[in-house]
Amino acid sequence: MSVAKSRAGLGLGKSREGCWEADIDALDGSIEPTKASETEPDIEHWFGCLRPQLVKGNMQLFSVEQQRSQALEAHAASFASFKVAGNEKPSILICFASKTSNAGQISSKLHVIELGAQPGKPGFTKKQADLFFPPDFADDFPVAMQISQKYSLVYVITKLGLLFVYDLDTATAVYRNRISPDPIFLTTEASNVGGFYAINRRGQVLLATVNEATIVPFVSGQLNNLELAVNLAKRGNLPGAENLVVQRFQELFSQTKYKEAAELAAESPQGILRTPETVAKFQSVPVQAGQTPPLLQYFGTLLTKGKLNAFESLELSRLVVNQNKKNLLENWLAEDKLECSEELGDLVKVGYTPDYLFLLQTILRSDPQRNMIREATRFLLDVLKPNLPEHAFLQTKVFEDPEIHFKYIEAAAKTGQLKEVERVTRESNFYDPEKTKNFLMEAKLPDARPLINVCDRFGFVPDLTHYLYTNNMLRYIEGYVQKVNPGNAPLVVGQLLDDECPEDFIKGLILSVRSLLPVEPLVAECEKRNRLRLLTQFLEHLVSEGSQDNSAFSGNFNLQNLLILTAIKADPPRVMDYINRLDNFDGPAVGEVAVEAQLYEEAFAIFKKFNLNVQAVNVLLDNIQSIERAVEFAFRVEEDAVWSQVAKAQLREGLVSDAIESFIRADDETQFHDVIRAAEDANVYHDLVKYLLMVRQKVKEPKVDGELIFAYAKIDRLGEIEEFILMPNVANLQNVGDRLFDDALYEAAKIIFAFISNWAKLACTLVKLKQFQGAVDAARKANSSKTWKEVCFACVDAEEFRLAQICGLNIIIQVDDLEEVSDYYQNRGCFNELISLMESGLGLERAHMGIFTELGVLYARYRPEKLMEHIKLFSTRLNIPKLIRVCDEQHHWNELTYLYIQYDEFDNAATTIMNHSPDAWDHMQFKDVIVKVANVELYYKAVHFYLQEHPDLINDVLHVLALRVDHTRVVDIMRKAGYLHIVKPYMVAVQSNNVAAVNEALNEIYVEEEDYDRLRESVDLHDNFDQIGLAQRIEKHELLEMRRIAAYIYKKAGRWKQSIALSKKDNLYKDAMETCSQSGDRELSEELLVYFIEQGKKECFASCLFICYDLIRPDVALELAWMNNMIDFAFPYLLQFIREYTSKVDDLVKDKIEAQNEVKSKEKEEKDLVAQQNMYAQLLPLALPAPPMPGMGGSYPVPPPMPGMGMPPMPPFGMPPMGSY
Repeated sequence: MSVAKSRAGLGLGKSREGCWEADIDALDGSIEPTKASETEPDIEHWFGCLRPQLVKGNMQLFSVEQQRSQALEAHAASFASFKVAGNEKPSILICFASKTSNAGQISSKLHVIELGAQPGKPGFTKKQADLFFPPDFADDFPVAMQISQKYSLVYVITKLGLLFVYDLDTATAVYRNRISPDPIFLTTEASNVGGFYAINRRGQVLLATVNEATIVPFVSGQLNNLELAVNLAKRGNLPGAENLVVQRFQELFSQTKYKEAAELAAESPQGILRTPETVAKFQSVPVQAGQTPPLLQYFGTLLTKGKLNAFESLELSRLVVNQNKKNLLENWLAEDKLECSEELGDLVKVGYTPDYLFLLQTILRSDPQRNMIREATRFLLDVLKPNLPEHAFLQTKVFEDPEIHFKYIEAAAKTGQLKEVERVTRESNFYDPEKTKNFLMEAKLPDARPLINVCDRFGFVPDLTHYLYTNNMLRYIEGYVQKVNPGNAPLVVGQLLDDECPEDFIKGLILSVRSLLPVEPLVAECEKRNRLRLLTQFLEHLVSEGSQDNSAFSGNFNLQNLLILTAIKADPPRVMDYINRLDNFDGPAVGEVAVEAQLYEEAFAIFKKFNLNVQAVNVLLDNIQSIERAVEFAFRVEEDAVWSQVAKAQLREGLVSDAIESFIRADDETQFHDVIRAAEDANVYHDLVKYLLMVRQKVKEPKVDGELIFAYAKIDRLGEIEEFILMPNVANLQNVGDRLFDDALYEAAKIIFAFISNWAKLACTLVKLKQFQGAVDAARKANSSKTWKEVCFACVDAEEFRLAQICGLNIIIQVDDLEEVSDYYQNRGCFNELISLMESGLGLERAHMGIFTELGVLYARYRPEKLMEHIKLFSTRLNIPKLIRVCDEQHHWNELTYLYIQYDEFDNAATTIMNHSPDAWDHMQFKDVIVKVANVELYYKAVHFYLQEHPDLINDVLHVLALRVDHTRVVDIMRKAGYLHIVKPYMVAVQSNNVAAVNEALNEIYVEEEDYDRLRESVDLHDNFDQIGLAQRIEKHELLEMRRIAAYIYKKAGRWKQSIALSKKDNLYKDAMETCSQSGDRELSEELLVYFIEQGKKECFASCLFICYDLIRPDVALELAWMNNMIDFAFPYLLQFIREYTSKVDDLVKDKIEAQNEVKSKEKEEKDLVAQQNMYAQLLPLALPAPPMPGMGGSYPVPPPMPGMGMPPMPPFGMPPMGSY
């Protein structure tokens, strides 16, 4: 790769050959770039070039495959390959650090981006993180970046010597520190240690790498990032995450997530989970039908990750062998997936039985020159036929043929030459012993010596003895034992015992040999048949003779055993002497027999003599029951096994401290369960700590580590607990912490819970320690409702109300927990604090209806002056039914009314106002409520209420209810109450409905008030009332106008005579004349004329003629006028009458003329219409007769014209041309 010259001073580039670097300022041809390192195959197609420029940095990224480049702002960059979960092929990543200025704001970022995403495969998600520069380093900027492939960490190095460490996968900040006071200008990767080398301006070469022992505890403890700590441990195989990994494994296993648990175990740092215990856990899981066993899932995951260890290889091979799938083993061995071991070899080849027949046949096939004895013999006889001296050796070889010797013995026996048989069997070495023996037994010779020779020489003594005994040849048996071979006497005795020979014969046979008899084989033969007692007499003879023969007695193992055993049963006092004198006996067996015979001291001496110290100390402990002697004996021998037995005995006796000391001396960790239990019962935790420290050097058990922490806590060694949990351990810290908490060891529990980040338990622990501020902080991290409640209640009890409020604000946002908190505060009388808590809760983002409602309840109970304001402000966020019940209990009627209104319970609101009017009544509010009630009866109850308490406002209410109430009922109510006048305005307003009760009530009021104008108006406009009754009531009224109204009512009711009579009585002649006119009664009109004549009322007579003009007959009028000398007053009437009649006649004449003219006009129109229709009608040819034939006489007569056609006659011979018309 070529690097352009610039002012940067240093050029870095990647090419297919590797990473190159050079001084760019010197690139004038004199200095060549040098290779720094080899490039990785995955990123050989990507290049990057950096050039700092003031506060900005420029980078050019180039892709070889795409032949494209991109400019980026970056000060430092580096490539890396990283395996994303679910993708076997590594992803290519570029990391670069930039420091940019935007609108005067400087921001520093670290970016991690994937280059060339793989289609269809999970990709790397883009990450970025802030680079935080302290104020003193505001002008600093990155100059170099290195990536540790070993730990997947990103190192960002700045010019002023700051080091930033980030996790490559998550871009999480891990560490920041200044590593050089002088500017750094060059770095390179130190791949062997997972760090980097750097050179500063002073020329110092710095090596920065990870402290493997502390980084994981630092990330989990200081950064509180457990997930990152586990990932670092797995990627770099680092210590410190054992607790986290084990705890996570147990969680996954308890959740039956076996695949995830297997993957975690396979990747566990330093293989802490790849133990027999893990395999046992997977083996213990029951297998569901149709599912893959978890154990196979575990092994499958391990095989995909790498190679199995020896134990895993053995367990997997055992499964495969049981399923007869050895081909899998061959494949795995070929792939180097299994670790070979002796146990694995035994598993594969155990129980191998060779096929001898097959092997023999194979040998014969491969070497056919051999196995041809018969052919060789035949060939040899053919060669020896000349009987030459030089063939002497070959002739001798022929005579050594076993078959020849056997034939000779057979021939001698059959011919009775028993001496020859005896000689050959004694001297020859070339006959077949088995064949010869069988022949002699079948021949049953009277002399058994030939058979004795064969059996004695070739080891057939048991067969010989059996043959002789069954054939009753006892003397030959005695002779063989006494004279021929006394050394074989044990074999003879053994066979006789098998043949159930009488003991007396056997005893006699043994005693007859005595000292010549080998004692050890004899004892062995008897012992095999459990007949040692048979030798008692023989042994006593030997003892009485004072035999000192080592070979016969002192050195005889079985004899010494028999002697001591006999003494144990027959003469116990002599046992100790035998034990001290004899050395070659079976100490363990004899010692056990002595124990059974309750000879405990003798047994102890035996075991002690044979250095069987464990059995010896067991005798002291179990039989003699002397722990003191056992301790002394253990100090003497100083054996671990002895101390272990002493420790167990001390533990059984309750000597726990001594037992622990003994276990430590024994270096015995096997009994740690019993020791822990006993130490806890005896409260000897100082000693238990010593023991557990010894035990955990040998075993990795959660129980041991957990008990050690508990013991430290019991003896108040909290510092050791902190040190211990920082070191690798397998303690179940959660269980340990719970146990410490249950035993009130809160300081120790605090350390544990803080370490494992169990904030909930830590908060509870701090509460117990009265460290309430810390408890609140822990509860905030736990963010659990249960934890918040515990801390809150504890703070309330301790009157730490400020902290309690902090906790309470996190509780009351949960609806289900709100009431519990409220009850707790109220039960302890903390009303003001509870109200303050609820008021603070109103402003929470997650404030809910329950908080507003509960605060309202509290106001109702303890601060009623704030209740109404609260309700009005938050009426839409209240649980109104609940608050209604509380207000009802506390008799807050005004607030209760308001709540009813807000809840649309208008019936209850109206009822509450009326029932508790001194507190709840407001006129305007009541008007708004009463119109919305559903129960109609409340309208009338409201009328009664206002009538009793606020009669001055009743009309206002009735006006509101006008459209809803029954007016008749309202009038009845007021009438019964005697306050009808009060509601006069209301009745006037509703009179337009023309309700009878209202009309009558108003008419009654008008009559009483003598308001004849209103009464006349009422009668005119509203007719729904008892008209006759009213008329009768007022026709005798003292006021004329009232009587006039009565006449008017009669007139409206059609009682004309009564109306006219009343008007005449009051000289209301005009009214009388108008009544007559309206009645249409001619008779009444003429009677009224007569009345006026009688009264001399000439003017009235003239007026009546005109008013009743249509009713009075002219002749009657003229007659009365003429007879009473009133023609002058009737004359206007006559003129009018004449004028009317002449007008009528003129109209009739005019109508008649118009009718005639109309008839004529219609006739003319009809004629015109017919003419018009005929004008445009189509004319058909005339149906004329044919002309006369010659000789037939004259011509055709002319037809007459067609009548009614309105046309001239047709010409004789057809129609003339159209132009002639």
